[in-house]
Parts: sequence; C-alpha cells; structure tokens
Amino acid sequence: MPHFEPSHIVLAVLLASLVLFVTDFVRFDLIAVGVATLLAATGVLTPEEAYAGFSSPAILLIASMYIFGAAFTRVGLADYLGARTLGKEDLGELWLVLRVVLLSSVLSAFLSNAGVVAILIPVLAGIARRRQIPASKLMLPLAYGSLMGGLLTVIATSKNLAINDLCATYGHEPLALFEFTAFGLVMLGVGLLYFVFPGRALLPTSRVDETLAEHYQMPKFVTEVLVEPASTLINRSVGETDFFQRYGVTVLGIVRPDSTRVLAPGPYNRIRRDDTLLLQGTPEDILRLREDQSVKLVDSAKTADTQLVADDVVLLEAVIPAGSGLHGRTLAEAEFRAQTGLNVLAISKHGEVQPGRLDEVRLEVGDTLLIQGHQRDVDRARRTREILPLDQVQRAPLGRDAWISVAALLFVLTVAYFQWMPLSVAAVIGALVLVFTGSVPGKDLYQQLDWSALILIGGMLSLGRAFQKTHLDRELAELLGQLAGEANSHYAMIGGLMFCAAALTQVTTHIAAAVIMCPVALSFADQAGLNDRAFIMAVLTGASLAFMSPVAHQANAMVVGPGDYKYRDFVKVGTPLAVLMFAVAVWLIPVMFPMGGM
Repeated sequence: MPHFEPSHIVLAVLLASLVLFVTDFVRFDLIAVGVATLLAATGVLTPEEAYAGFSSPAILLIASMYIFGAAFTRVGLADYLGARTLGKEDLGELWLVLRVVLLSSVLSAFLSNAGVVAILIPVLAGIARRRQIPASKLMLPLAYGSLMGGLLTVIATSKNLAINDLCATYGHEPLALFEFTAFGLVMLGVGLLYFVFPGRALLPTSRVDETLAEHYQMPKFVTEVLVEPASTLINRSVGETDFFQRYGVTVLGIVRPDSTRVLAPGPYNRIRRDDTLLLQGTPEDILRLREDQSVKLVDSAKTADTQLVADDVVLLEAVIPAGSGLHGRTLAEAEFRAQTGLNVLAISKHGEVQPGRLDEVRLEVGDTLLIQGHQRDVDRARRTREILPLDQVQRAPLGRDAWISVAALLFVLTVAYFQWMPLSVAAVIGALVLVFTGSVPGKDLYQQLDWSALILIGGMLSLGRAFQKTHLDRELAELLGQLAGEANSHYAMIGGLMFCAAALTQVTTHIAAAVIMCPVALSFADQAGLNDRAFIMAVLTGASLAFMSPVAHQANAMVVGPGDYKYRDFVKVGTPLAVLMFAVAVWLIPVMFPMGGM
C-alpha cells in the first residue's frame, strides 16, 4: 500500500469535503461524519481524537442554547417582543426595517439565529399583509440582522462556540462572553446605516395585491370535475380507493348537489352522484383521469382560492424551517398527507412554482408550501416544527414559564460574565432548570435540537485537530504570512483571513468556514508572536458575512419563500453590505484588538 503523508491526507479530505459542500451532493452533517471517519480510518487521528468533537463542551453548550430558544418560542416571549417592537401601525417603512434589523440582532445575540428568524417570519408576514407592505422589504433585513447578531456575544452562534473549542485545543484563551460585543455593536451600526440608504432601495419589491391563487398559479393545478351517474366512485369513501393515488391527484374538496361543501375531506367522506370534486394535480394527470372511460368524470370549471376555505378549513403558506425532518425528503417519503392531514396544493423553490407531481419534489429549507387543511391540523403541524405556517397565532399573556426562562438565561449570562464556572456548565444547568420546571416539556426535548448542526460541528472539529496534529495549519499560516509580508502589513493578513472565511461561508457553511480558517489564524498568531484576538476576530467576522447567497446560512434560506426572493436578490443586496462591513472590519479590528505581543 502506498504511503501518504498525513498532511497530504488531511488536505485531500479538506478538498473533498469542500467539493461536497459546494455541490450539495451529500447532507452537510453526513459530510462532517465522513470527515471524522476518514481521518480515523487513515490513521491521521486516533478514533478517540476523531470523534472527540461529538462530546466536546461546545456541543453541550450549543444544545443547551437550542433548548433556551425552544423555551422562548414556546412561552411566547419572542412573539411578544416582536409584536410590541414591530406591530405599531404608525411606523414608516424605513423605521420598520431598522427595527427588524435591530430586534433580530439583539435576539440572535442570545438565541439561535435560525430560531429567531423562524419566530419572526410569521410576525412580519402578518404585518406585511395588514399594512400592504411588500414582504420582500422585511424578510432580508430579518435574515441579515440575525447574522449581525452573531457578532455580539460568544453564545450567539454555533460557529463562535466552535472557534472557542478550537482555541482551547490550541492552548489559547477562549473568548469571553462579551469580549467582542463593542466591536459587534459598531458593525451592527454599520448594517443599520446601510439599510437607511442604499440597502433599502436595493431590496426587491414584491406584489402586495397578488392572491395566493395567483402567486402559486393554482388554475394550472386545481380543477373541478363532476361525478356522473355511471362513475365507479359513487358511494365509495375517499380513503377506500387508490384511484386518485394512481392518477397522482388529491381530493381537496367535495361540493354536494345542494351546494354543501366538504373541504379537506377525511378518508371516510363518501363520494355521491353529481358531486363536484376539487382536484389538485398536473394538467397531464387531470387529462389522463378525464380520458379514463371507466370513471366518466367530466371537467367543469377552474376553481378559485375562495372555494378551498371555510370556517374550519384554511388556505395558507408554510415554510420548511431549519431542522425540519422534511428537508431532503419528498412529500411521499415523509407520508405528509397521512401524518398531518394537510393537502399540499403547490411548492415554490427560490420563487419558482414547481411543475410536475408534488409528491416527487425533494424539499429543502426555505421551500414554501401552499397548504389546505383544518385549523386543528395546521396547529398540530406547527407544534411538530416540521413546517412553519405563515399565519400569526394569538398567544396567551406571558406567564410563569416566561419569567422562569428569562431568569434562567440571566443566570447563565451572570455566571459566564463573572466566570464563576465554565460557560458550558452554566448553560447545561440553565437548560435543566427549563426542563425540570416544565418550560420545555421533557417529551419534546430532543425535537428542539438541530441535530444536523450538532453533528456538523462535532465532525468538523476533528478537521481542526488534524490541522494541528499534522502541522498543516502552520504551513498554511506561513503561506498566508508570506503573502501578507509582501504587502508589508498585518492588515493584509487580517483581510486575507477574513476574505477566505467569507468566501468559504458563501459556498459551504459558516461553521465549516470557521473551523477551517481558525487553526490557520491561531498558527499565524503563534508564529508572528502577535495577539491572537485580532486574527480570531478576522475569521469570526468573515464567517458572519453570509449575505451573498441563500445557501450560505439557514437564516437566508428560510426567508427565500416568504420574501419571494431569487438568488440574484441576495447578490444584489448582500454584496454591497458584505463589502462595506469587510472594509470597516479590516480597519476596526486592529484598533479594538491591538496586534502587539501576546
């Protein structure tokens, strides 16, 4: 067997993982597990070293913060803050946009930014409908604000905590809870000024007078058909026959001859003579159905969205949120109709309504579904967190659990600030308090965790350890140091680290970008004898500039559907913001984190 240098193996694993990240051929969490396993299989790391990341304090800390986010969502605190801050009717569009950025940033400083976006999307969707403001003017500021919040505290994002874990691995002092908050506030101020002008002018304007039927092109997929006296479906229940499944169509409603409507019918509703059926399906499937002489269904007329709703049946949009079990699956694979009782009438990806059979469309975070169903089924689906309905729910006043959640978070922040115990220990204690007091029910505990993110971090941390063990970090640091030396400026090194982290973030994930670039930054600081904080902040900031692509961060992906954005919208709005914040950070980091001797 040929012998390969360990550093060459690590470099090959790194390049292979980057290709898989960019092509999105394999799920991110599976890539991370593969990275750790390959490093163990090739002997670069021992199995204990390769899989140590899955049991690191960072994983427990991140999991604890997900539980805090679940508590704040469940007790309605985040909804309450959103309604109080954003719901005032006298706010102009400019002030509304600025408040969206500010609120999402502050909440994301302590809660998962993807969770904050999920909480505020329905709030903003309701405000947009009520005030006739294009949702496209609000959703991107929401996503970008949540990303800016990642620069306010160590616990703000998982990449910050992954960087802290690598600092400990390399023998460097981890970042304190509020160590870079002042820097983050300045960067947040830059973002707010950007949305005063020109950012707000660059935001696309979606139509506000467009109905759901028009937006999802429902006349193409929803048809009325009349059941004639010779039909073999007469007196059979919807659930008894596989007729509609064989033809790839769904029964959305039954209109009786006396005009009685049975919408979102259950499996026991029977079809009668002269009923009019509201069917969802492609034109080809409807045509095949009509041409089947054994059933003798006759086309009637095209339906409108008002015929699909009733007092207890709603028609609304829903988003696939981060952490949903529907990501990467089709509706058929997930048995969505059987599990939820909801009908999916249309699917939109990146602003484009998908043609063909909906059951065969593979779903991703940020896809929007047009769903029809009973309100009780919508509420049940909302609780499972598989979909995020864009209707705002009236919540009860804040109660005991809300104050317990606030107190637990304040406990964690106080303990971490005064360094009375490790941050991970304080966070786990706070999470346990939430579970034991019922603020987060124990039976729902594991559903609140984003397992794909936890696995991604655990697996990618092994890559950081491999960088250190094979000295690949030093080699890369020397290479970047030579380039910076040619420019005769450590500012060039800061800019180079930040640029590489930002570029990797656009095509991989912010976590992968941080884990790849942090060892290089720490090695350069060691070799040059300079303050490591400036170089760590360069990586942390670069990995936060995930503005230019909908796939760069889950927060971006989640607003694509609600804001009706195209890929070009992120390039158009996000690129100037990233360039502006990059330029400010290159100047500001050496000022706030002097690069003198360590």
